[in-house]
Formats: sequence, structure tokens, C-alpha cells
Amino acid sequence: MKKIFVSLIALVVFFGTAPYSNAAGNKRRYVESKGRFSISIPDTWQLVKVKEFRYKILRGAFENNFAPTINFIDEAFTGQFDEYIEHINEELGKIYGENMEYILQSPFTTDKGLKGEIIVITTYQQERLIQQSFFCFPGDKGKNIIITCTNLAEKNARFSELFINTVKSFEWL
Repeated sequence: MKKIFVSLIALVVFFGTAPYSNAAGNKRRYVESKGRFSISIPDTWQLVKVKEFRYKILRGAFENNFAPTINFIDEAFTGQFDEYIEHINEELGKIYGENMEYILQSPFTTDKGLKGEIIVITTYQQERLIQQSFFCFPGDKGKNIIITCTNLAEKNARFSELFINTVKSFEWL
């Protein structure tokens, strides 16, 4: 799990925000056969392959040397899904410590009825306040997925609806 969150930090540092349209009704989809999932791609966003990541990421345009991202990480967890959420919260605390502020933790449901959880935090990274929304969903045989949406916290009003609508389009194949 620590490796996953270190990768998330690296992604924030590597990419770093921009204006974007709503993903609702968008016909472009990222279909990932290895991960057995699909999700809408927001208008004007790109699919980008990052060598260190198993799956491609969705990236918006750069603005002020930062681009918002949506990335995907799956992992096996032998416990119940609520225990997995507790585990994620513990790991976030270990990684970010006092540099983290919880904004929200709440149930989340996709358009296809998949029930999960959203955890939203802010952290300072490279002297910028970053907001990360972790959308967590259970899968088959203990495989869970975390969809992490990252943006500059000051630009959150521009991304909140986009991220929610994009993740609502997520579905297991």
C-alpha cells in the first residue's frame, strides 16, 4: 500500500490544473482490458501512459505548471471493504502525517449502482496545496480499485463536478 501512495505522490509531482468540460454524456471511454474496467474520458483530456504505472492515466491540460489527473490503482485486500477503507485512511495518515487535512469521507455510488467510498484530502506538495479525491470501489475476489483525482485545491470549484461525473461513469467489465 505504501508503494501505491508513493506512486500517487510522484504522479502529483510529475504532473501537477486546467479548465475542462463535464464528463457526463461524454462518448469517449477508456476501456482497460487488463484491469477489466472502463470510464468516460473528460472532453479535452488525454490518456497518458506513465512508465511506472500499470494503467494509463487521464490528464487535463497544464496550467501554471500543473495538470489535473485521474489515475487508477488496484490491489488485493483480504478483509471486508469497510476494513479496506480504514486501511487507506491509516496509510494516508502515515504518508502525509500533519501535512494532511481531511475534507470529506462519504459513500459514493456510480451510475451503474456500484457502491464505494470517497475520501477527500488536501496536502502541501512542492509548496502547493493539492486536493486529492480517492474514490474506492470493491471488485471481484478481494480486488479493490482506487481512482485518484488530483488538482490544485484553489481550482477545486472547476474540478469537483467533473471528477464526480467522470467517476460516476466507472464500471467493471
